[in-house]
Parts: sequence; structure tokens; C-alpha cells
Amino acid sequence: MKHGYGREISELDGTWLYTLEKNPDRDRAQLPLPQTDRSSWKKMKIPNNWYLTEVGDYDGAIWFSRNFDLPPEMKGRKISLQFMAVDYIGQVWLNGEYLGSHEGYFSPFEFEVSDTVREKANCLVVRVDSPRDPTEYVLVDDPNNLSTPLSRDYKKHWARDLSIVKGHLIDAMHRPGAMTKFRQDGNTGGIWQSVRLIARGEAQISYAKVYSRIVERDFVPDGSALVSVDLEINNTGGRVIQAEAELRVEAENFDSHETLVRSCPVELQPGLSLRKLVVTIPEVRLWSTWDNGKPYLYKARIRLKQRDTVDDEQDIVFGVKDVRHDDTTGHWILNGTRVFLRGMRYYSSMYMSEVSTERMEKDLREMLDMNINSVRIGSHVELDDFYTLCDRMGILVWQNFPLHYCYSDSDDLIERAGIMMRDMVRMLHNHACLGMWSVFKEPQIYGLPNMPNNYGRLCEILYETGKTVDPIRWMHKGDYQEGVQNLMTGCCQPGDLDMKRIRIEPNIVEFGSHALPSRKSLEKIIPEKDLWPPNWDTWEYYCFFYDLQVRHTRLDLSLDSLDKLIEQSQAIEARTIKEQIEFLRQRKYLPVGSMYLYYWNDPAPVIGSGIVDYFGEKLPAYYSMKQVYTPVLVSLEWNKDPYVIGYDKFWKPGDLFVGKIWINNDYQRPIPVTLKWKLQRSGSDRAEMEKSLPLTLEKDSAKLVDTIHWSVPGGAKGDYLVKMQVSDEEGKILSENDFAFIIS
Repeated sequence: MKHGYGREISELDGTWLYTLEKNPDRDRAQLPLPQTDRSSWKKMKIPNNWYLTEVGDYDGAIWFSRNFDLPPEMKGRKISLQFMAVDYIGQVWLNGEYLGSHEGYFSPFEFEVSDTVREKANCLVVRVDSPRDPTEYVLVDDPNNLSTPLSRDYKKHWARDLSIVKGHLIDAMHRPGAMTKFRQDGNTGGIWQSVRLIARGEAQISYAKVYSRIVERDFVPDGSALVSVDLEINNTGGRVIQAEAELRVEAENFDSHETLVRSCPVELQPGLSLRKLVVTIPEVRLWSTWDNGKPYLYKARIRLKQRDTVDDEQDIVFGVKDVRHDDTTGHWILNGTRVFLRGMRYYSSMYMSEVSTERMEKDLREMLDMNINSVRIGSHVELDDFYTLCDRMGILVWQNFPLHYCYSDSDDLIERAGIMMRDMVRMLHNHACLGMWSVFKEPQIYGLPNMPNNYGRLCEILYETGKTVDPIRWMHKGDYQEGVQNLMTGCCQPGDLDMKRIRIEPNIVEFGSHALPSRKSLEKIIPEKDLWPPNWDTWEYYCFFYDLQVRHTRLDLSLDSLDKLIEQSQAIEARTIKEQIEFLRQRKYLPVGSMYLYYWNDPAPVIGSGIVDYFGEKLPAYYSMKQVYTPVLVSLEWNKDPYVIGYDKFWKPGDLFVGKIWINNDYQRPIPVTLKWKLQRSGSDRAEMEKSLPLTLEKDSAKLVDTIHWSVPGGAKGDYLVKMQVSDEEGKILSENDFAFIIS
């Protein structure tokens, strides 16, 4: 039993009984009844995703049941039954009485059960249906796809008219069966977050939304902030209640003795009432990303009281900040200052019940160690604890609604998705870390004939719905629009792309590549009989993507050992990611204002694009990225046409090697530094050329600071390096980098 001032909470997690639905008509008539014989039902620990249990990969309905007694402390109070998340459709019965249903995999829902719950021997039954989407998977009519050695079912297939709103959990590149006929394998489902009873008084806080705004006078901040709390209050008593609503605001993660209090009488008619409470923070401390300030947080405590009795209370931790999108440049303004976002896409797991708060905190701390200041959640919704961690660590979040690829644009789908869009924004709105929203990750990615009009229909309604709930934050309709771009060179786009002849947008929300994991991890993914020589169908099922590897990464599939193939694949990814980052950061604000690697970890046991594999092992790309994601970065731009990244660079005797040296400074202050560079043969300490140069880096800048001109001598041959180092006045190294090339 958890005690809260005004409410009591009793968890119903633990061992539940379950059975697979065999005859829908008969089961729905009999299984909800308390007297149903459940002696043959099996046991499952809840919360859980059923894929992780003996049930495994299952599409359809499962019935769950458990008995419970009402805690004595709850007797005589108003009781609600709350589900924190059910994947995907949940129908609920208590003591044989049908309570209702809910669609969607990520949002909480609850039922008022005061008149249904008993003191002893309550029987709770939940039917969870996670069906297979009826979409058609269309074979891609592409010569590069059709000419691969894959059998027909394993060649590239695209979805048409998806109708189950689960985003990455139902159709994405890096999940079992991805891009094949088997795209929905590995189905998620179940009661995957906690179930609990909540006891409150007659007047209940159904929902509270905190809105804060930095106060300006004549367009200049005056140092204060307005905090406005919109309350939805449910009077369950059946009579008019004269009550008092109180708002107390105080510091949450910093020292301050100031407590701001606003209290006012409220007359509550039976049913739902709306109220607003407002306080002013006179000397506000602003929430910021860790590298641009501190993530200051406040706590709002909201109480509903009748005389001296508290009916209900809710605590909300929030931050005061101002995030704006410059619609002219596409750049981000945080608390009045332009900031550069060194970002990462994150997807903890396809089967999110296996993810702990400790695991997410470990991931985020490693991201901080890599100097990441923003995370994009693409096509799914994380556990609430993830956003709480970002609040406290100062990591700005760009949240996508869980739609991906080719969804239906029917009126029915738009209606259902609209409800879930509203739920997502309401659920996450109060988190300080939330900076911006997207309603659909890639609404126009496919070229199918008669493709649904996702961008022109579905996205429009989701945009309107989201802006109704949150009119302040920037809302984005879909990738490849509004200055947002995916740039997956050597993965989804050709590895020999001439980077200087493509259009670059301000917000790069996906960059990166893909690579084989270590042999140890690969042996856990691919069955031994299919591992070597490769059974390409099996490798494709686990996300090798044969046609992309052949066309886009130049991977040599004729190598005579698995270890050589792994080494080559990882080396290509590591170099591609490093040079992508250098290229984009040299174009800071011209036009690049944010960049997000695709992505941190592989969310399922597949061959993925994460720099950490599903089993937690770091790939070489992890370390190459860490080298160049520093706030101060020195990097080199070379003289080659076409300008291709990720592969060996060649010059020959008599050529002129030109290396332009760039330094980025993402700090909001100028920094006096010393740049040192040396051009040398690999393995030799003798410098062909070298230089030491004192500089003052402008704040928040990317500058070309020096240029190397070297006429390659006639006898030169072999591997060469340009080593670069930037250190501050105390001698602390701020950035070390190198550029490798070959003279042949």
C-alpha cells in the first residue's frame, strides 16, 4: 500500500492467471464470470510483455485474471481501477460487471469502481487483444530488390494501409522480419505496465496541466514567470461540493526557501469541472539543457480540500523554459539563445516491460558522457521514468507520435489516432524536458501506387489535435518536410553520395549507418546452421538488408570468413558515422541546427543500426562517435570531388593535398585555445608539415581556422595522417581528431 496525502494506492502487480482465447464468441460470454473454472489457466508475472514469456510470438487475444481484497484503508472512499498501459486493446470486467475498453499501447486509463468493488474476494478479468494488422505487404518492384539471392518472401516488401497505431512496435526497419513479408513477427502484447487501485475523496483531480511562461515587458524578459495550472476536477458525490483548491509552488532540485501559495474557493457541480490557478514566480530559474545552463525544476502541489479534510492531492514536477523554432532558419532558440542540438534517437526496447529505470539511467548517463544534449523519440512512446530522467539531467526531448511508414488515411483511423495523439500530449505535457513534437515520422516515404494521403489528411488532424492540447511547443507534421531531413549515407542512401551536391536541411533527425554486431552477439541472433556460410534469407529476416549492403555500403560479401566480414562492416560504419558528424558540424547553422544519430541501441535481437547492440555491447562506431561529439571539435575537410564519406581517400604523387581545418565551439562563451596539427606518415613521428596556432574561438560557432597545402612528393607512398589537437589555456585537451588518407 502506497500512502499519499489525500489518496491511497494499492498495487495489483504480481502473479496473474491467463489463458489464450480459443473461441471468441464462447470465451467472451463465459470467461469474465467470477465463477469461471480457472484451474487450467497458466501463471504470468504482471507487468509483462507476453513475447518475453512462454507465450512468445502471438497475435490475438489473451484473458488475464486475478483475485484481490480491498485494503481496509480504502473502505468508504471513492475507488478507481487504473491501468498504466495495456498493449493493445484492453477490455475489463470486475466481479462479472463490464467496466469498459481502451485502445492504444502507451497511455494510462482508469475506471470508477466504488459501487462494484467488494471488501473481499474481488475477481478482476482483463481481455487483451494484440491482433495482427490486416495490412497488405506489397513486393517492391525494384530490379535491385528482385535480383538479390533472397527467396520471394524475404525480398523487400512494403506495408499498405496499416491500421493499428503502434509505430515501431508493429512496422519498422530494425525488428524481426523487417522489410520482408514477415514484418509483423515478434508481436508485442499484454499488460505491460502496473495495475493499481486508487482511493480518493469525493472531489478528485482527474487531470492537471501546468503551463509556464517567461514574462516579458516590451519584449524583454523581466525575470519573472507565470505558472498556470488547468485543473479537471471530478465531483463523484452526486451533490454540490463547496471546496477549496490550493496550489503551492516551490523549488524541487535546488535550494530555495520560497513557497508560493494560491488558494481559492471552488463550487463543484456533480461531474466534471474546469478550474485555473495562477501564481507568479518573481525571480525564476529557467530549465535548460545541461550544457547551456542547469535543469532547474519546480514542484507544484495541488490540493482539493473540504474544510480540514484533503479529498485529493497531486504533485507535478515542472520546469520553466522557452523553446522556439525559428521558422526562417529552422534553428532552435532556448530561453532566448540559439543552441545547437547534438542529438541521439532512442528506443529502449520493442518489449518495453523488460526495461528498468536503472537501465534507462545508465543509457542516458552514457549519452551525457558523449555530450548529447537532446534525444528524439521516434515512432513510439517511452516509459514515463525516461522523461523524468531527462527532466533532471537536462536533456531536451523531441517526441514523435507512434506512426511509421504507410498508414491508412481512412476517417476511422484518423479518429482513433486522434484520440491517442491527444492522450500522448496530455500524458507527457508537464515534463520539463519536452521541447517539440512530431505527429508522424515518415508519412511520405513510399512510392506505392494509390498511396494513402497521410501527410494531407492524417497529419492535418493529428497536428490540430496536438496543438489544441499544447498550443505552445513547436509541432512538426512529418520528416522530409518543414526543414527536417534523414541523411543515412551508406545505409538507406548510397555510400558514394556526393555530400557537397545534395541539399542539406537545418534539422537532420536521422544520420548513421548499420553494421554487424560482434561474433558473440551475432551467434545469439542467427541460428548456427544459417550463420556461415550465410543463409541470406535468415540474415535478411534478422535485418541484414542484402540489397542495401550491396548497393550502399560496398560490403565485400565474398570474404572467406565471418570475422573478416564483421570487421569490415564495423569499420565502414565507424568511419561513416564519424565523417557524417564532421561534415554536418562544419555546416553548423549553414544550415544545420540539430542532428540525431539513428540510433543508440538495437531495440530487439537483430542486426541493427545502434552503436550499442541489443545485448549491451558497444560497437566501434560508439567510440568513433564519442571522439567527434565533443562541444569543441576540430575536424578536416579534404579536397576531393566527388566528396564521399566513409571510405578510404586516395591521392597520388604530384597531387596537391588540401586540408581545411574547422573548429566548432558549441559553448555560449568565447574560448582562447591553441590548435596544433601535424601531417605525417602513419607509424612515423617525423612531420611532413606541422603548425601551432593560438586562437580565440567565437561562442557558438563553426569556423575554418587554417588550411594545409601539401604537394605530394614523388617518392611518397602509403598511409598518412593529419593529427589535430585543440587545448585551452590550462593545457586541457578539448578535442583530438585525425584524418587518414592513402598515397598510392
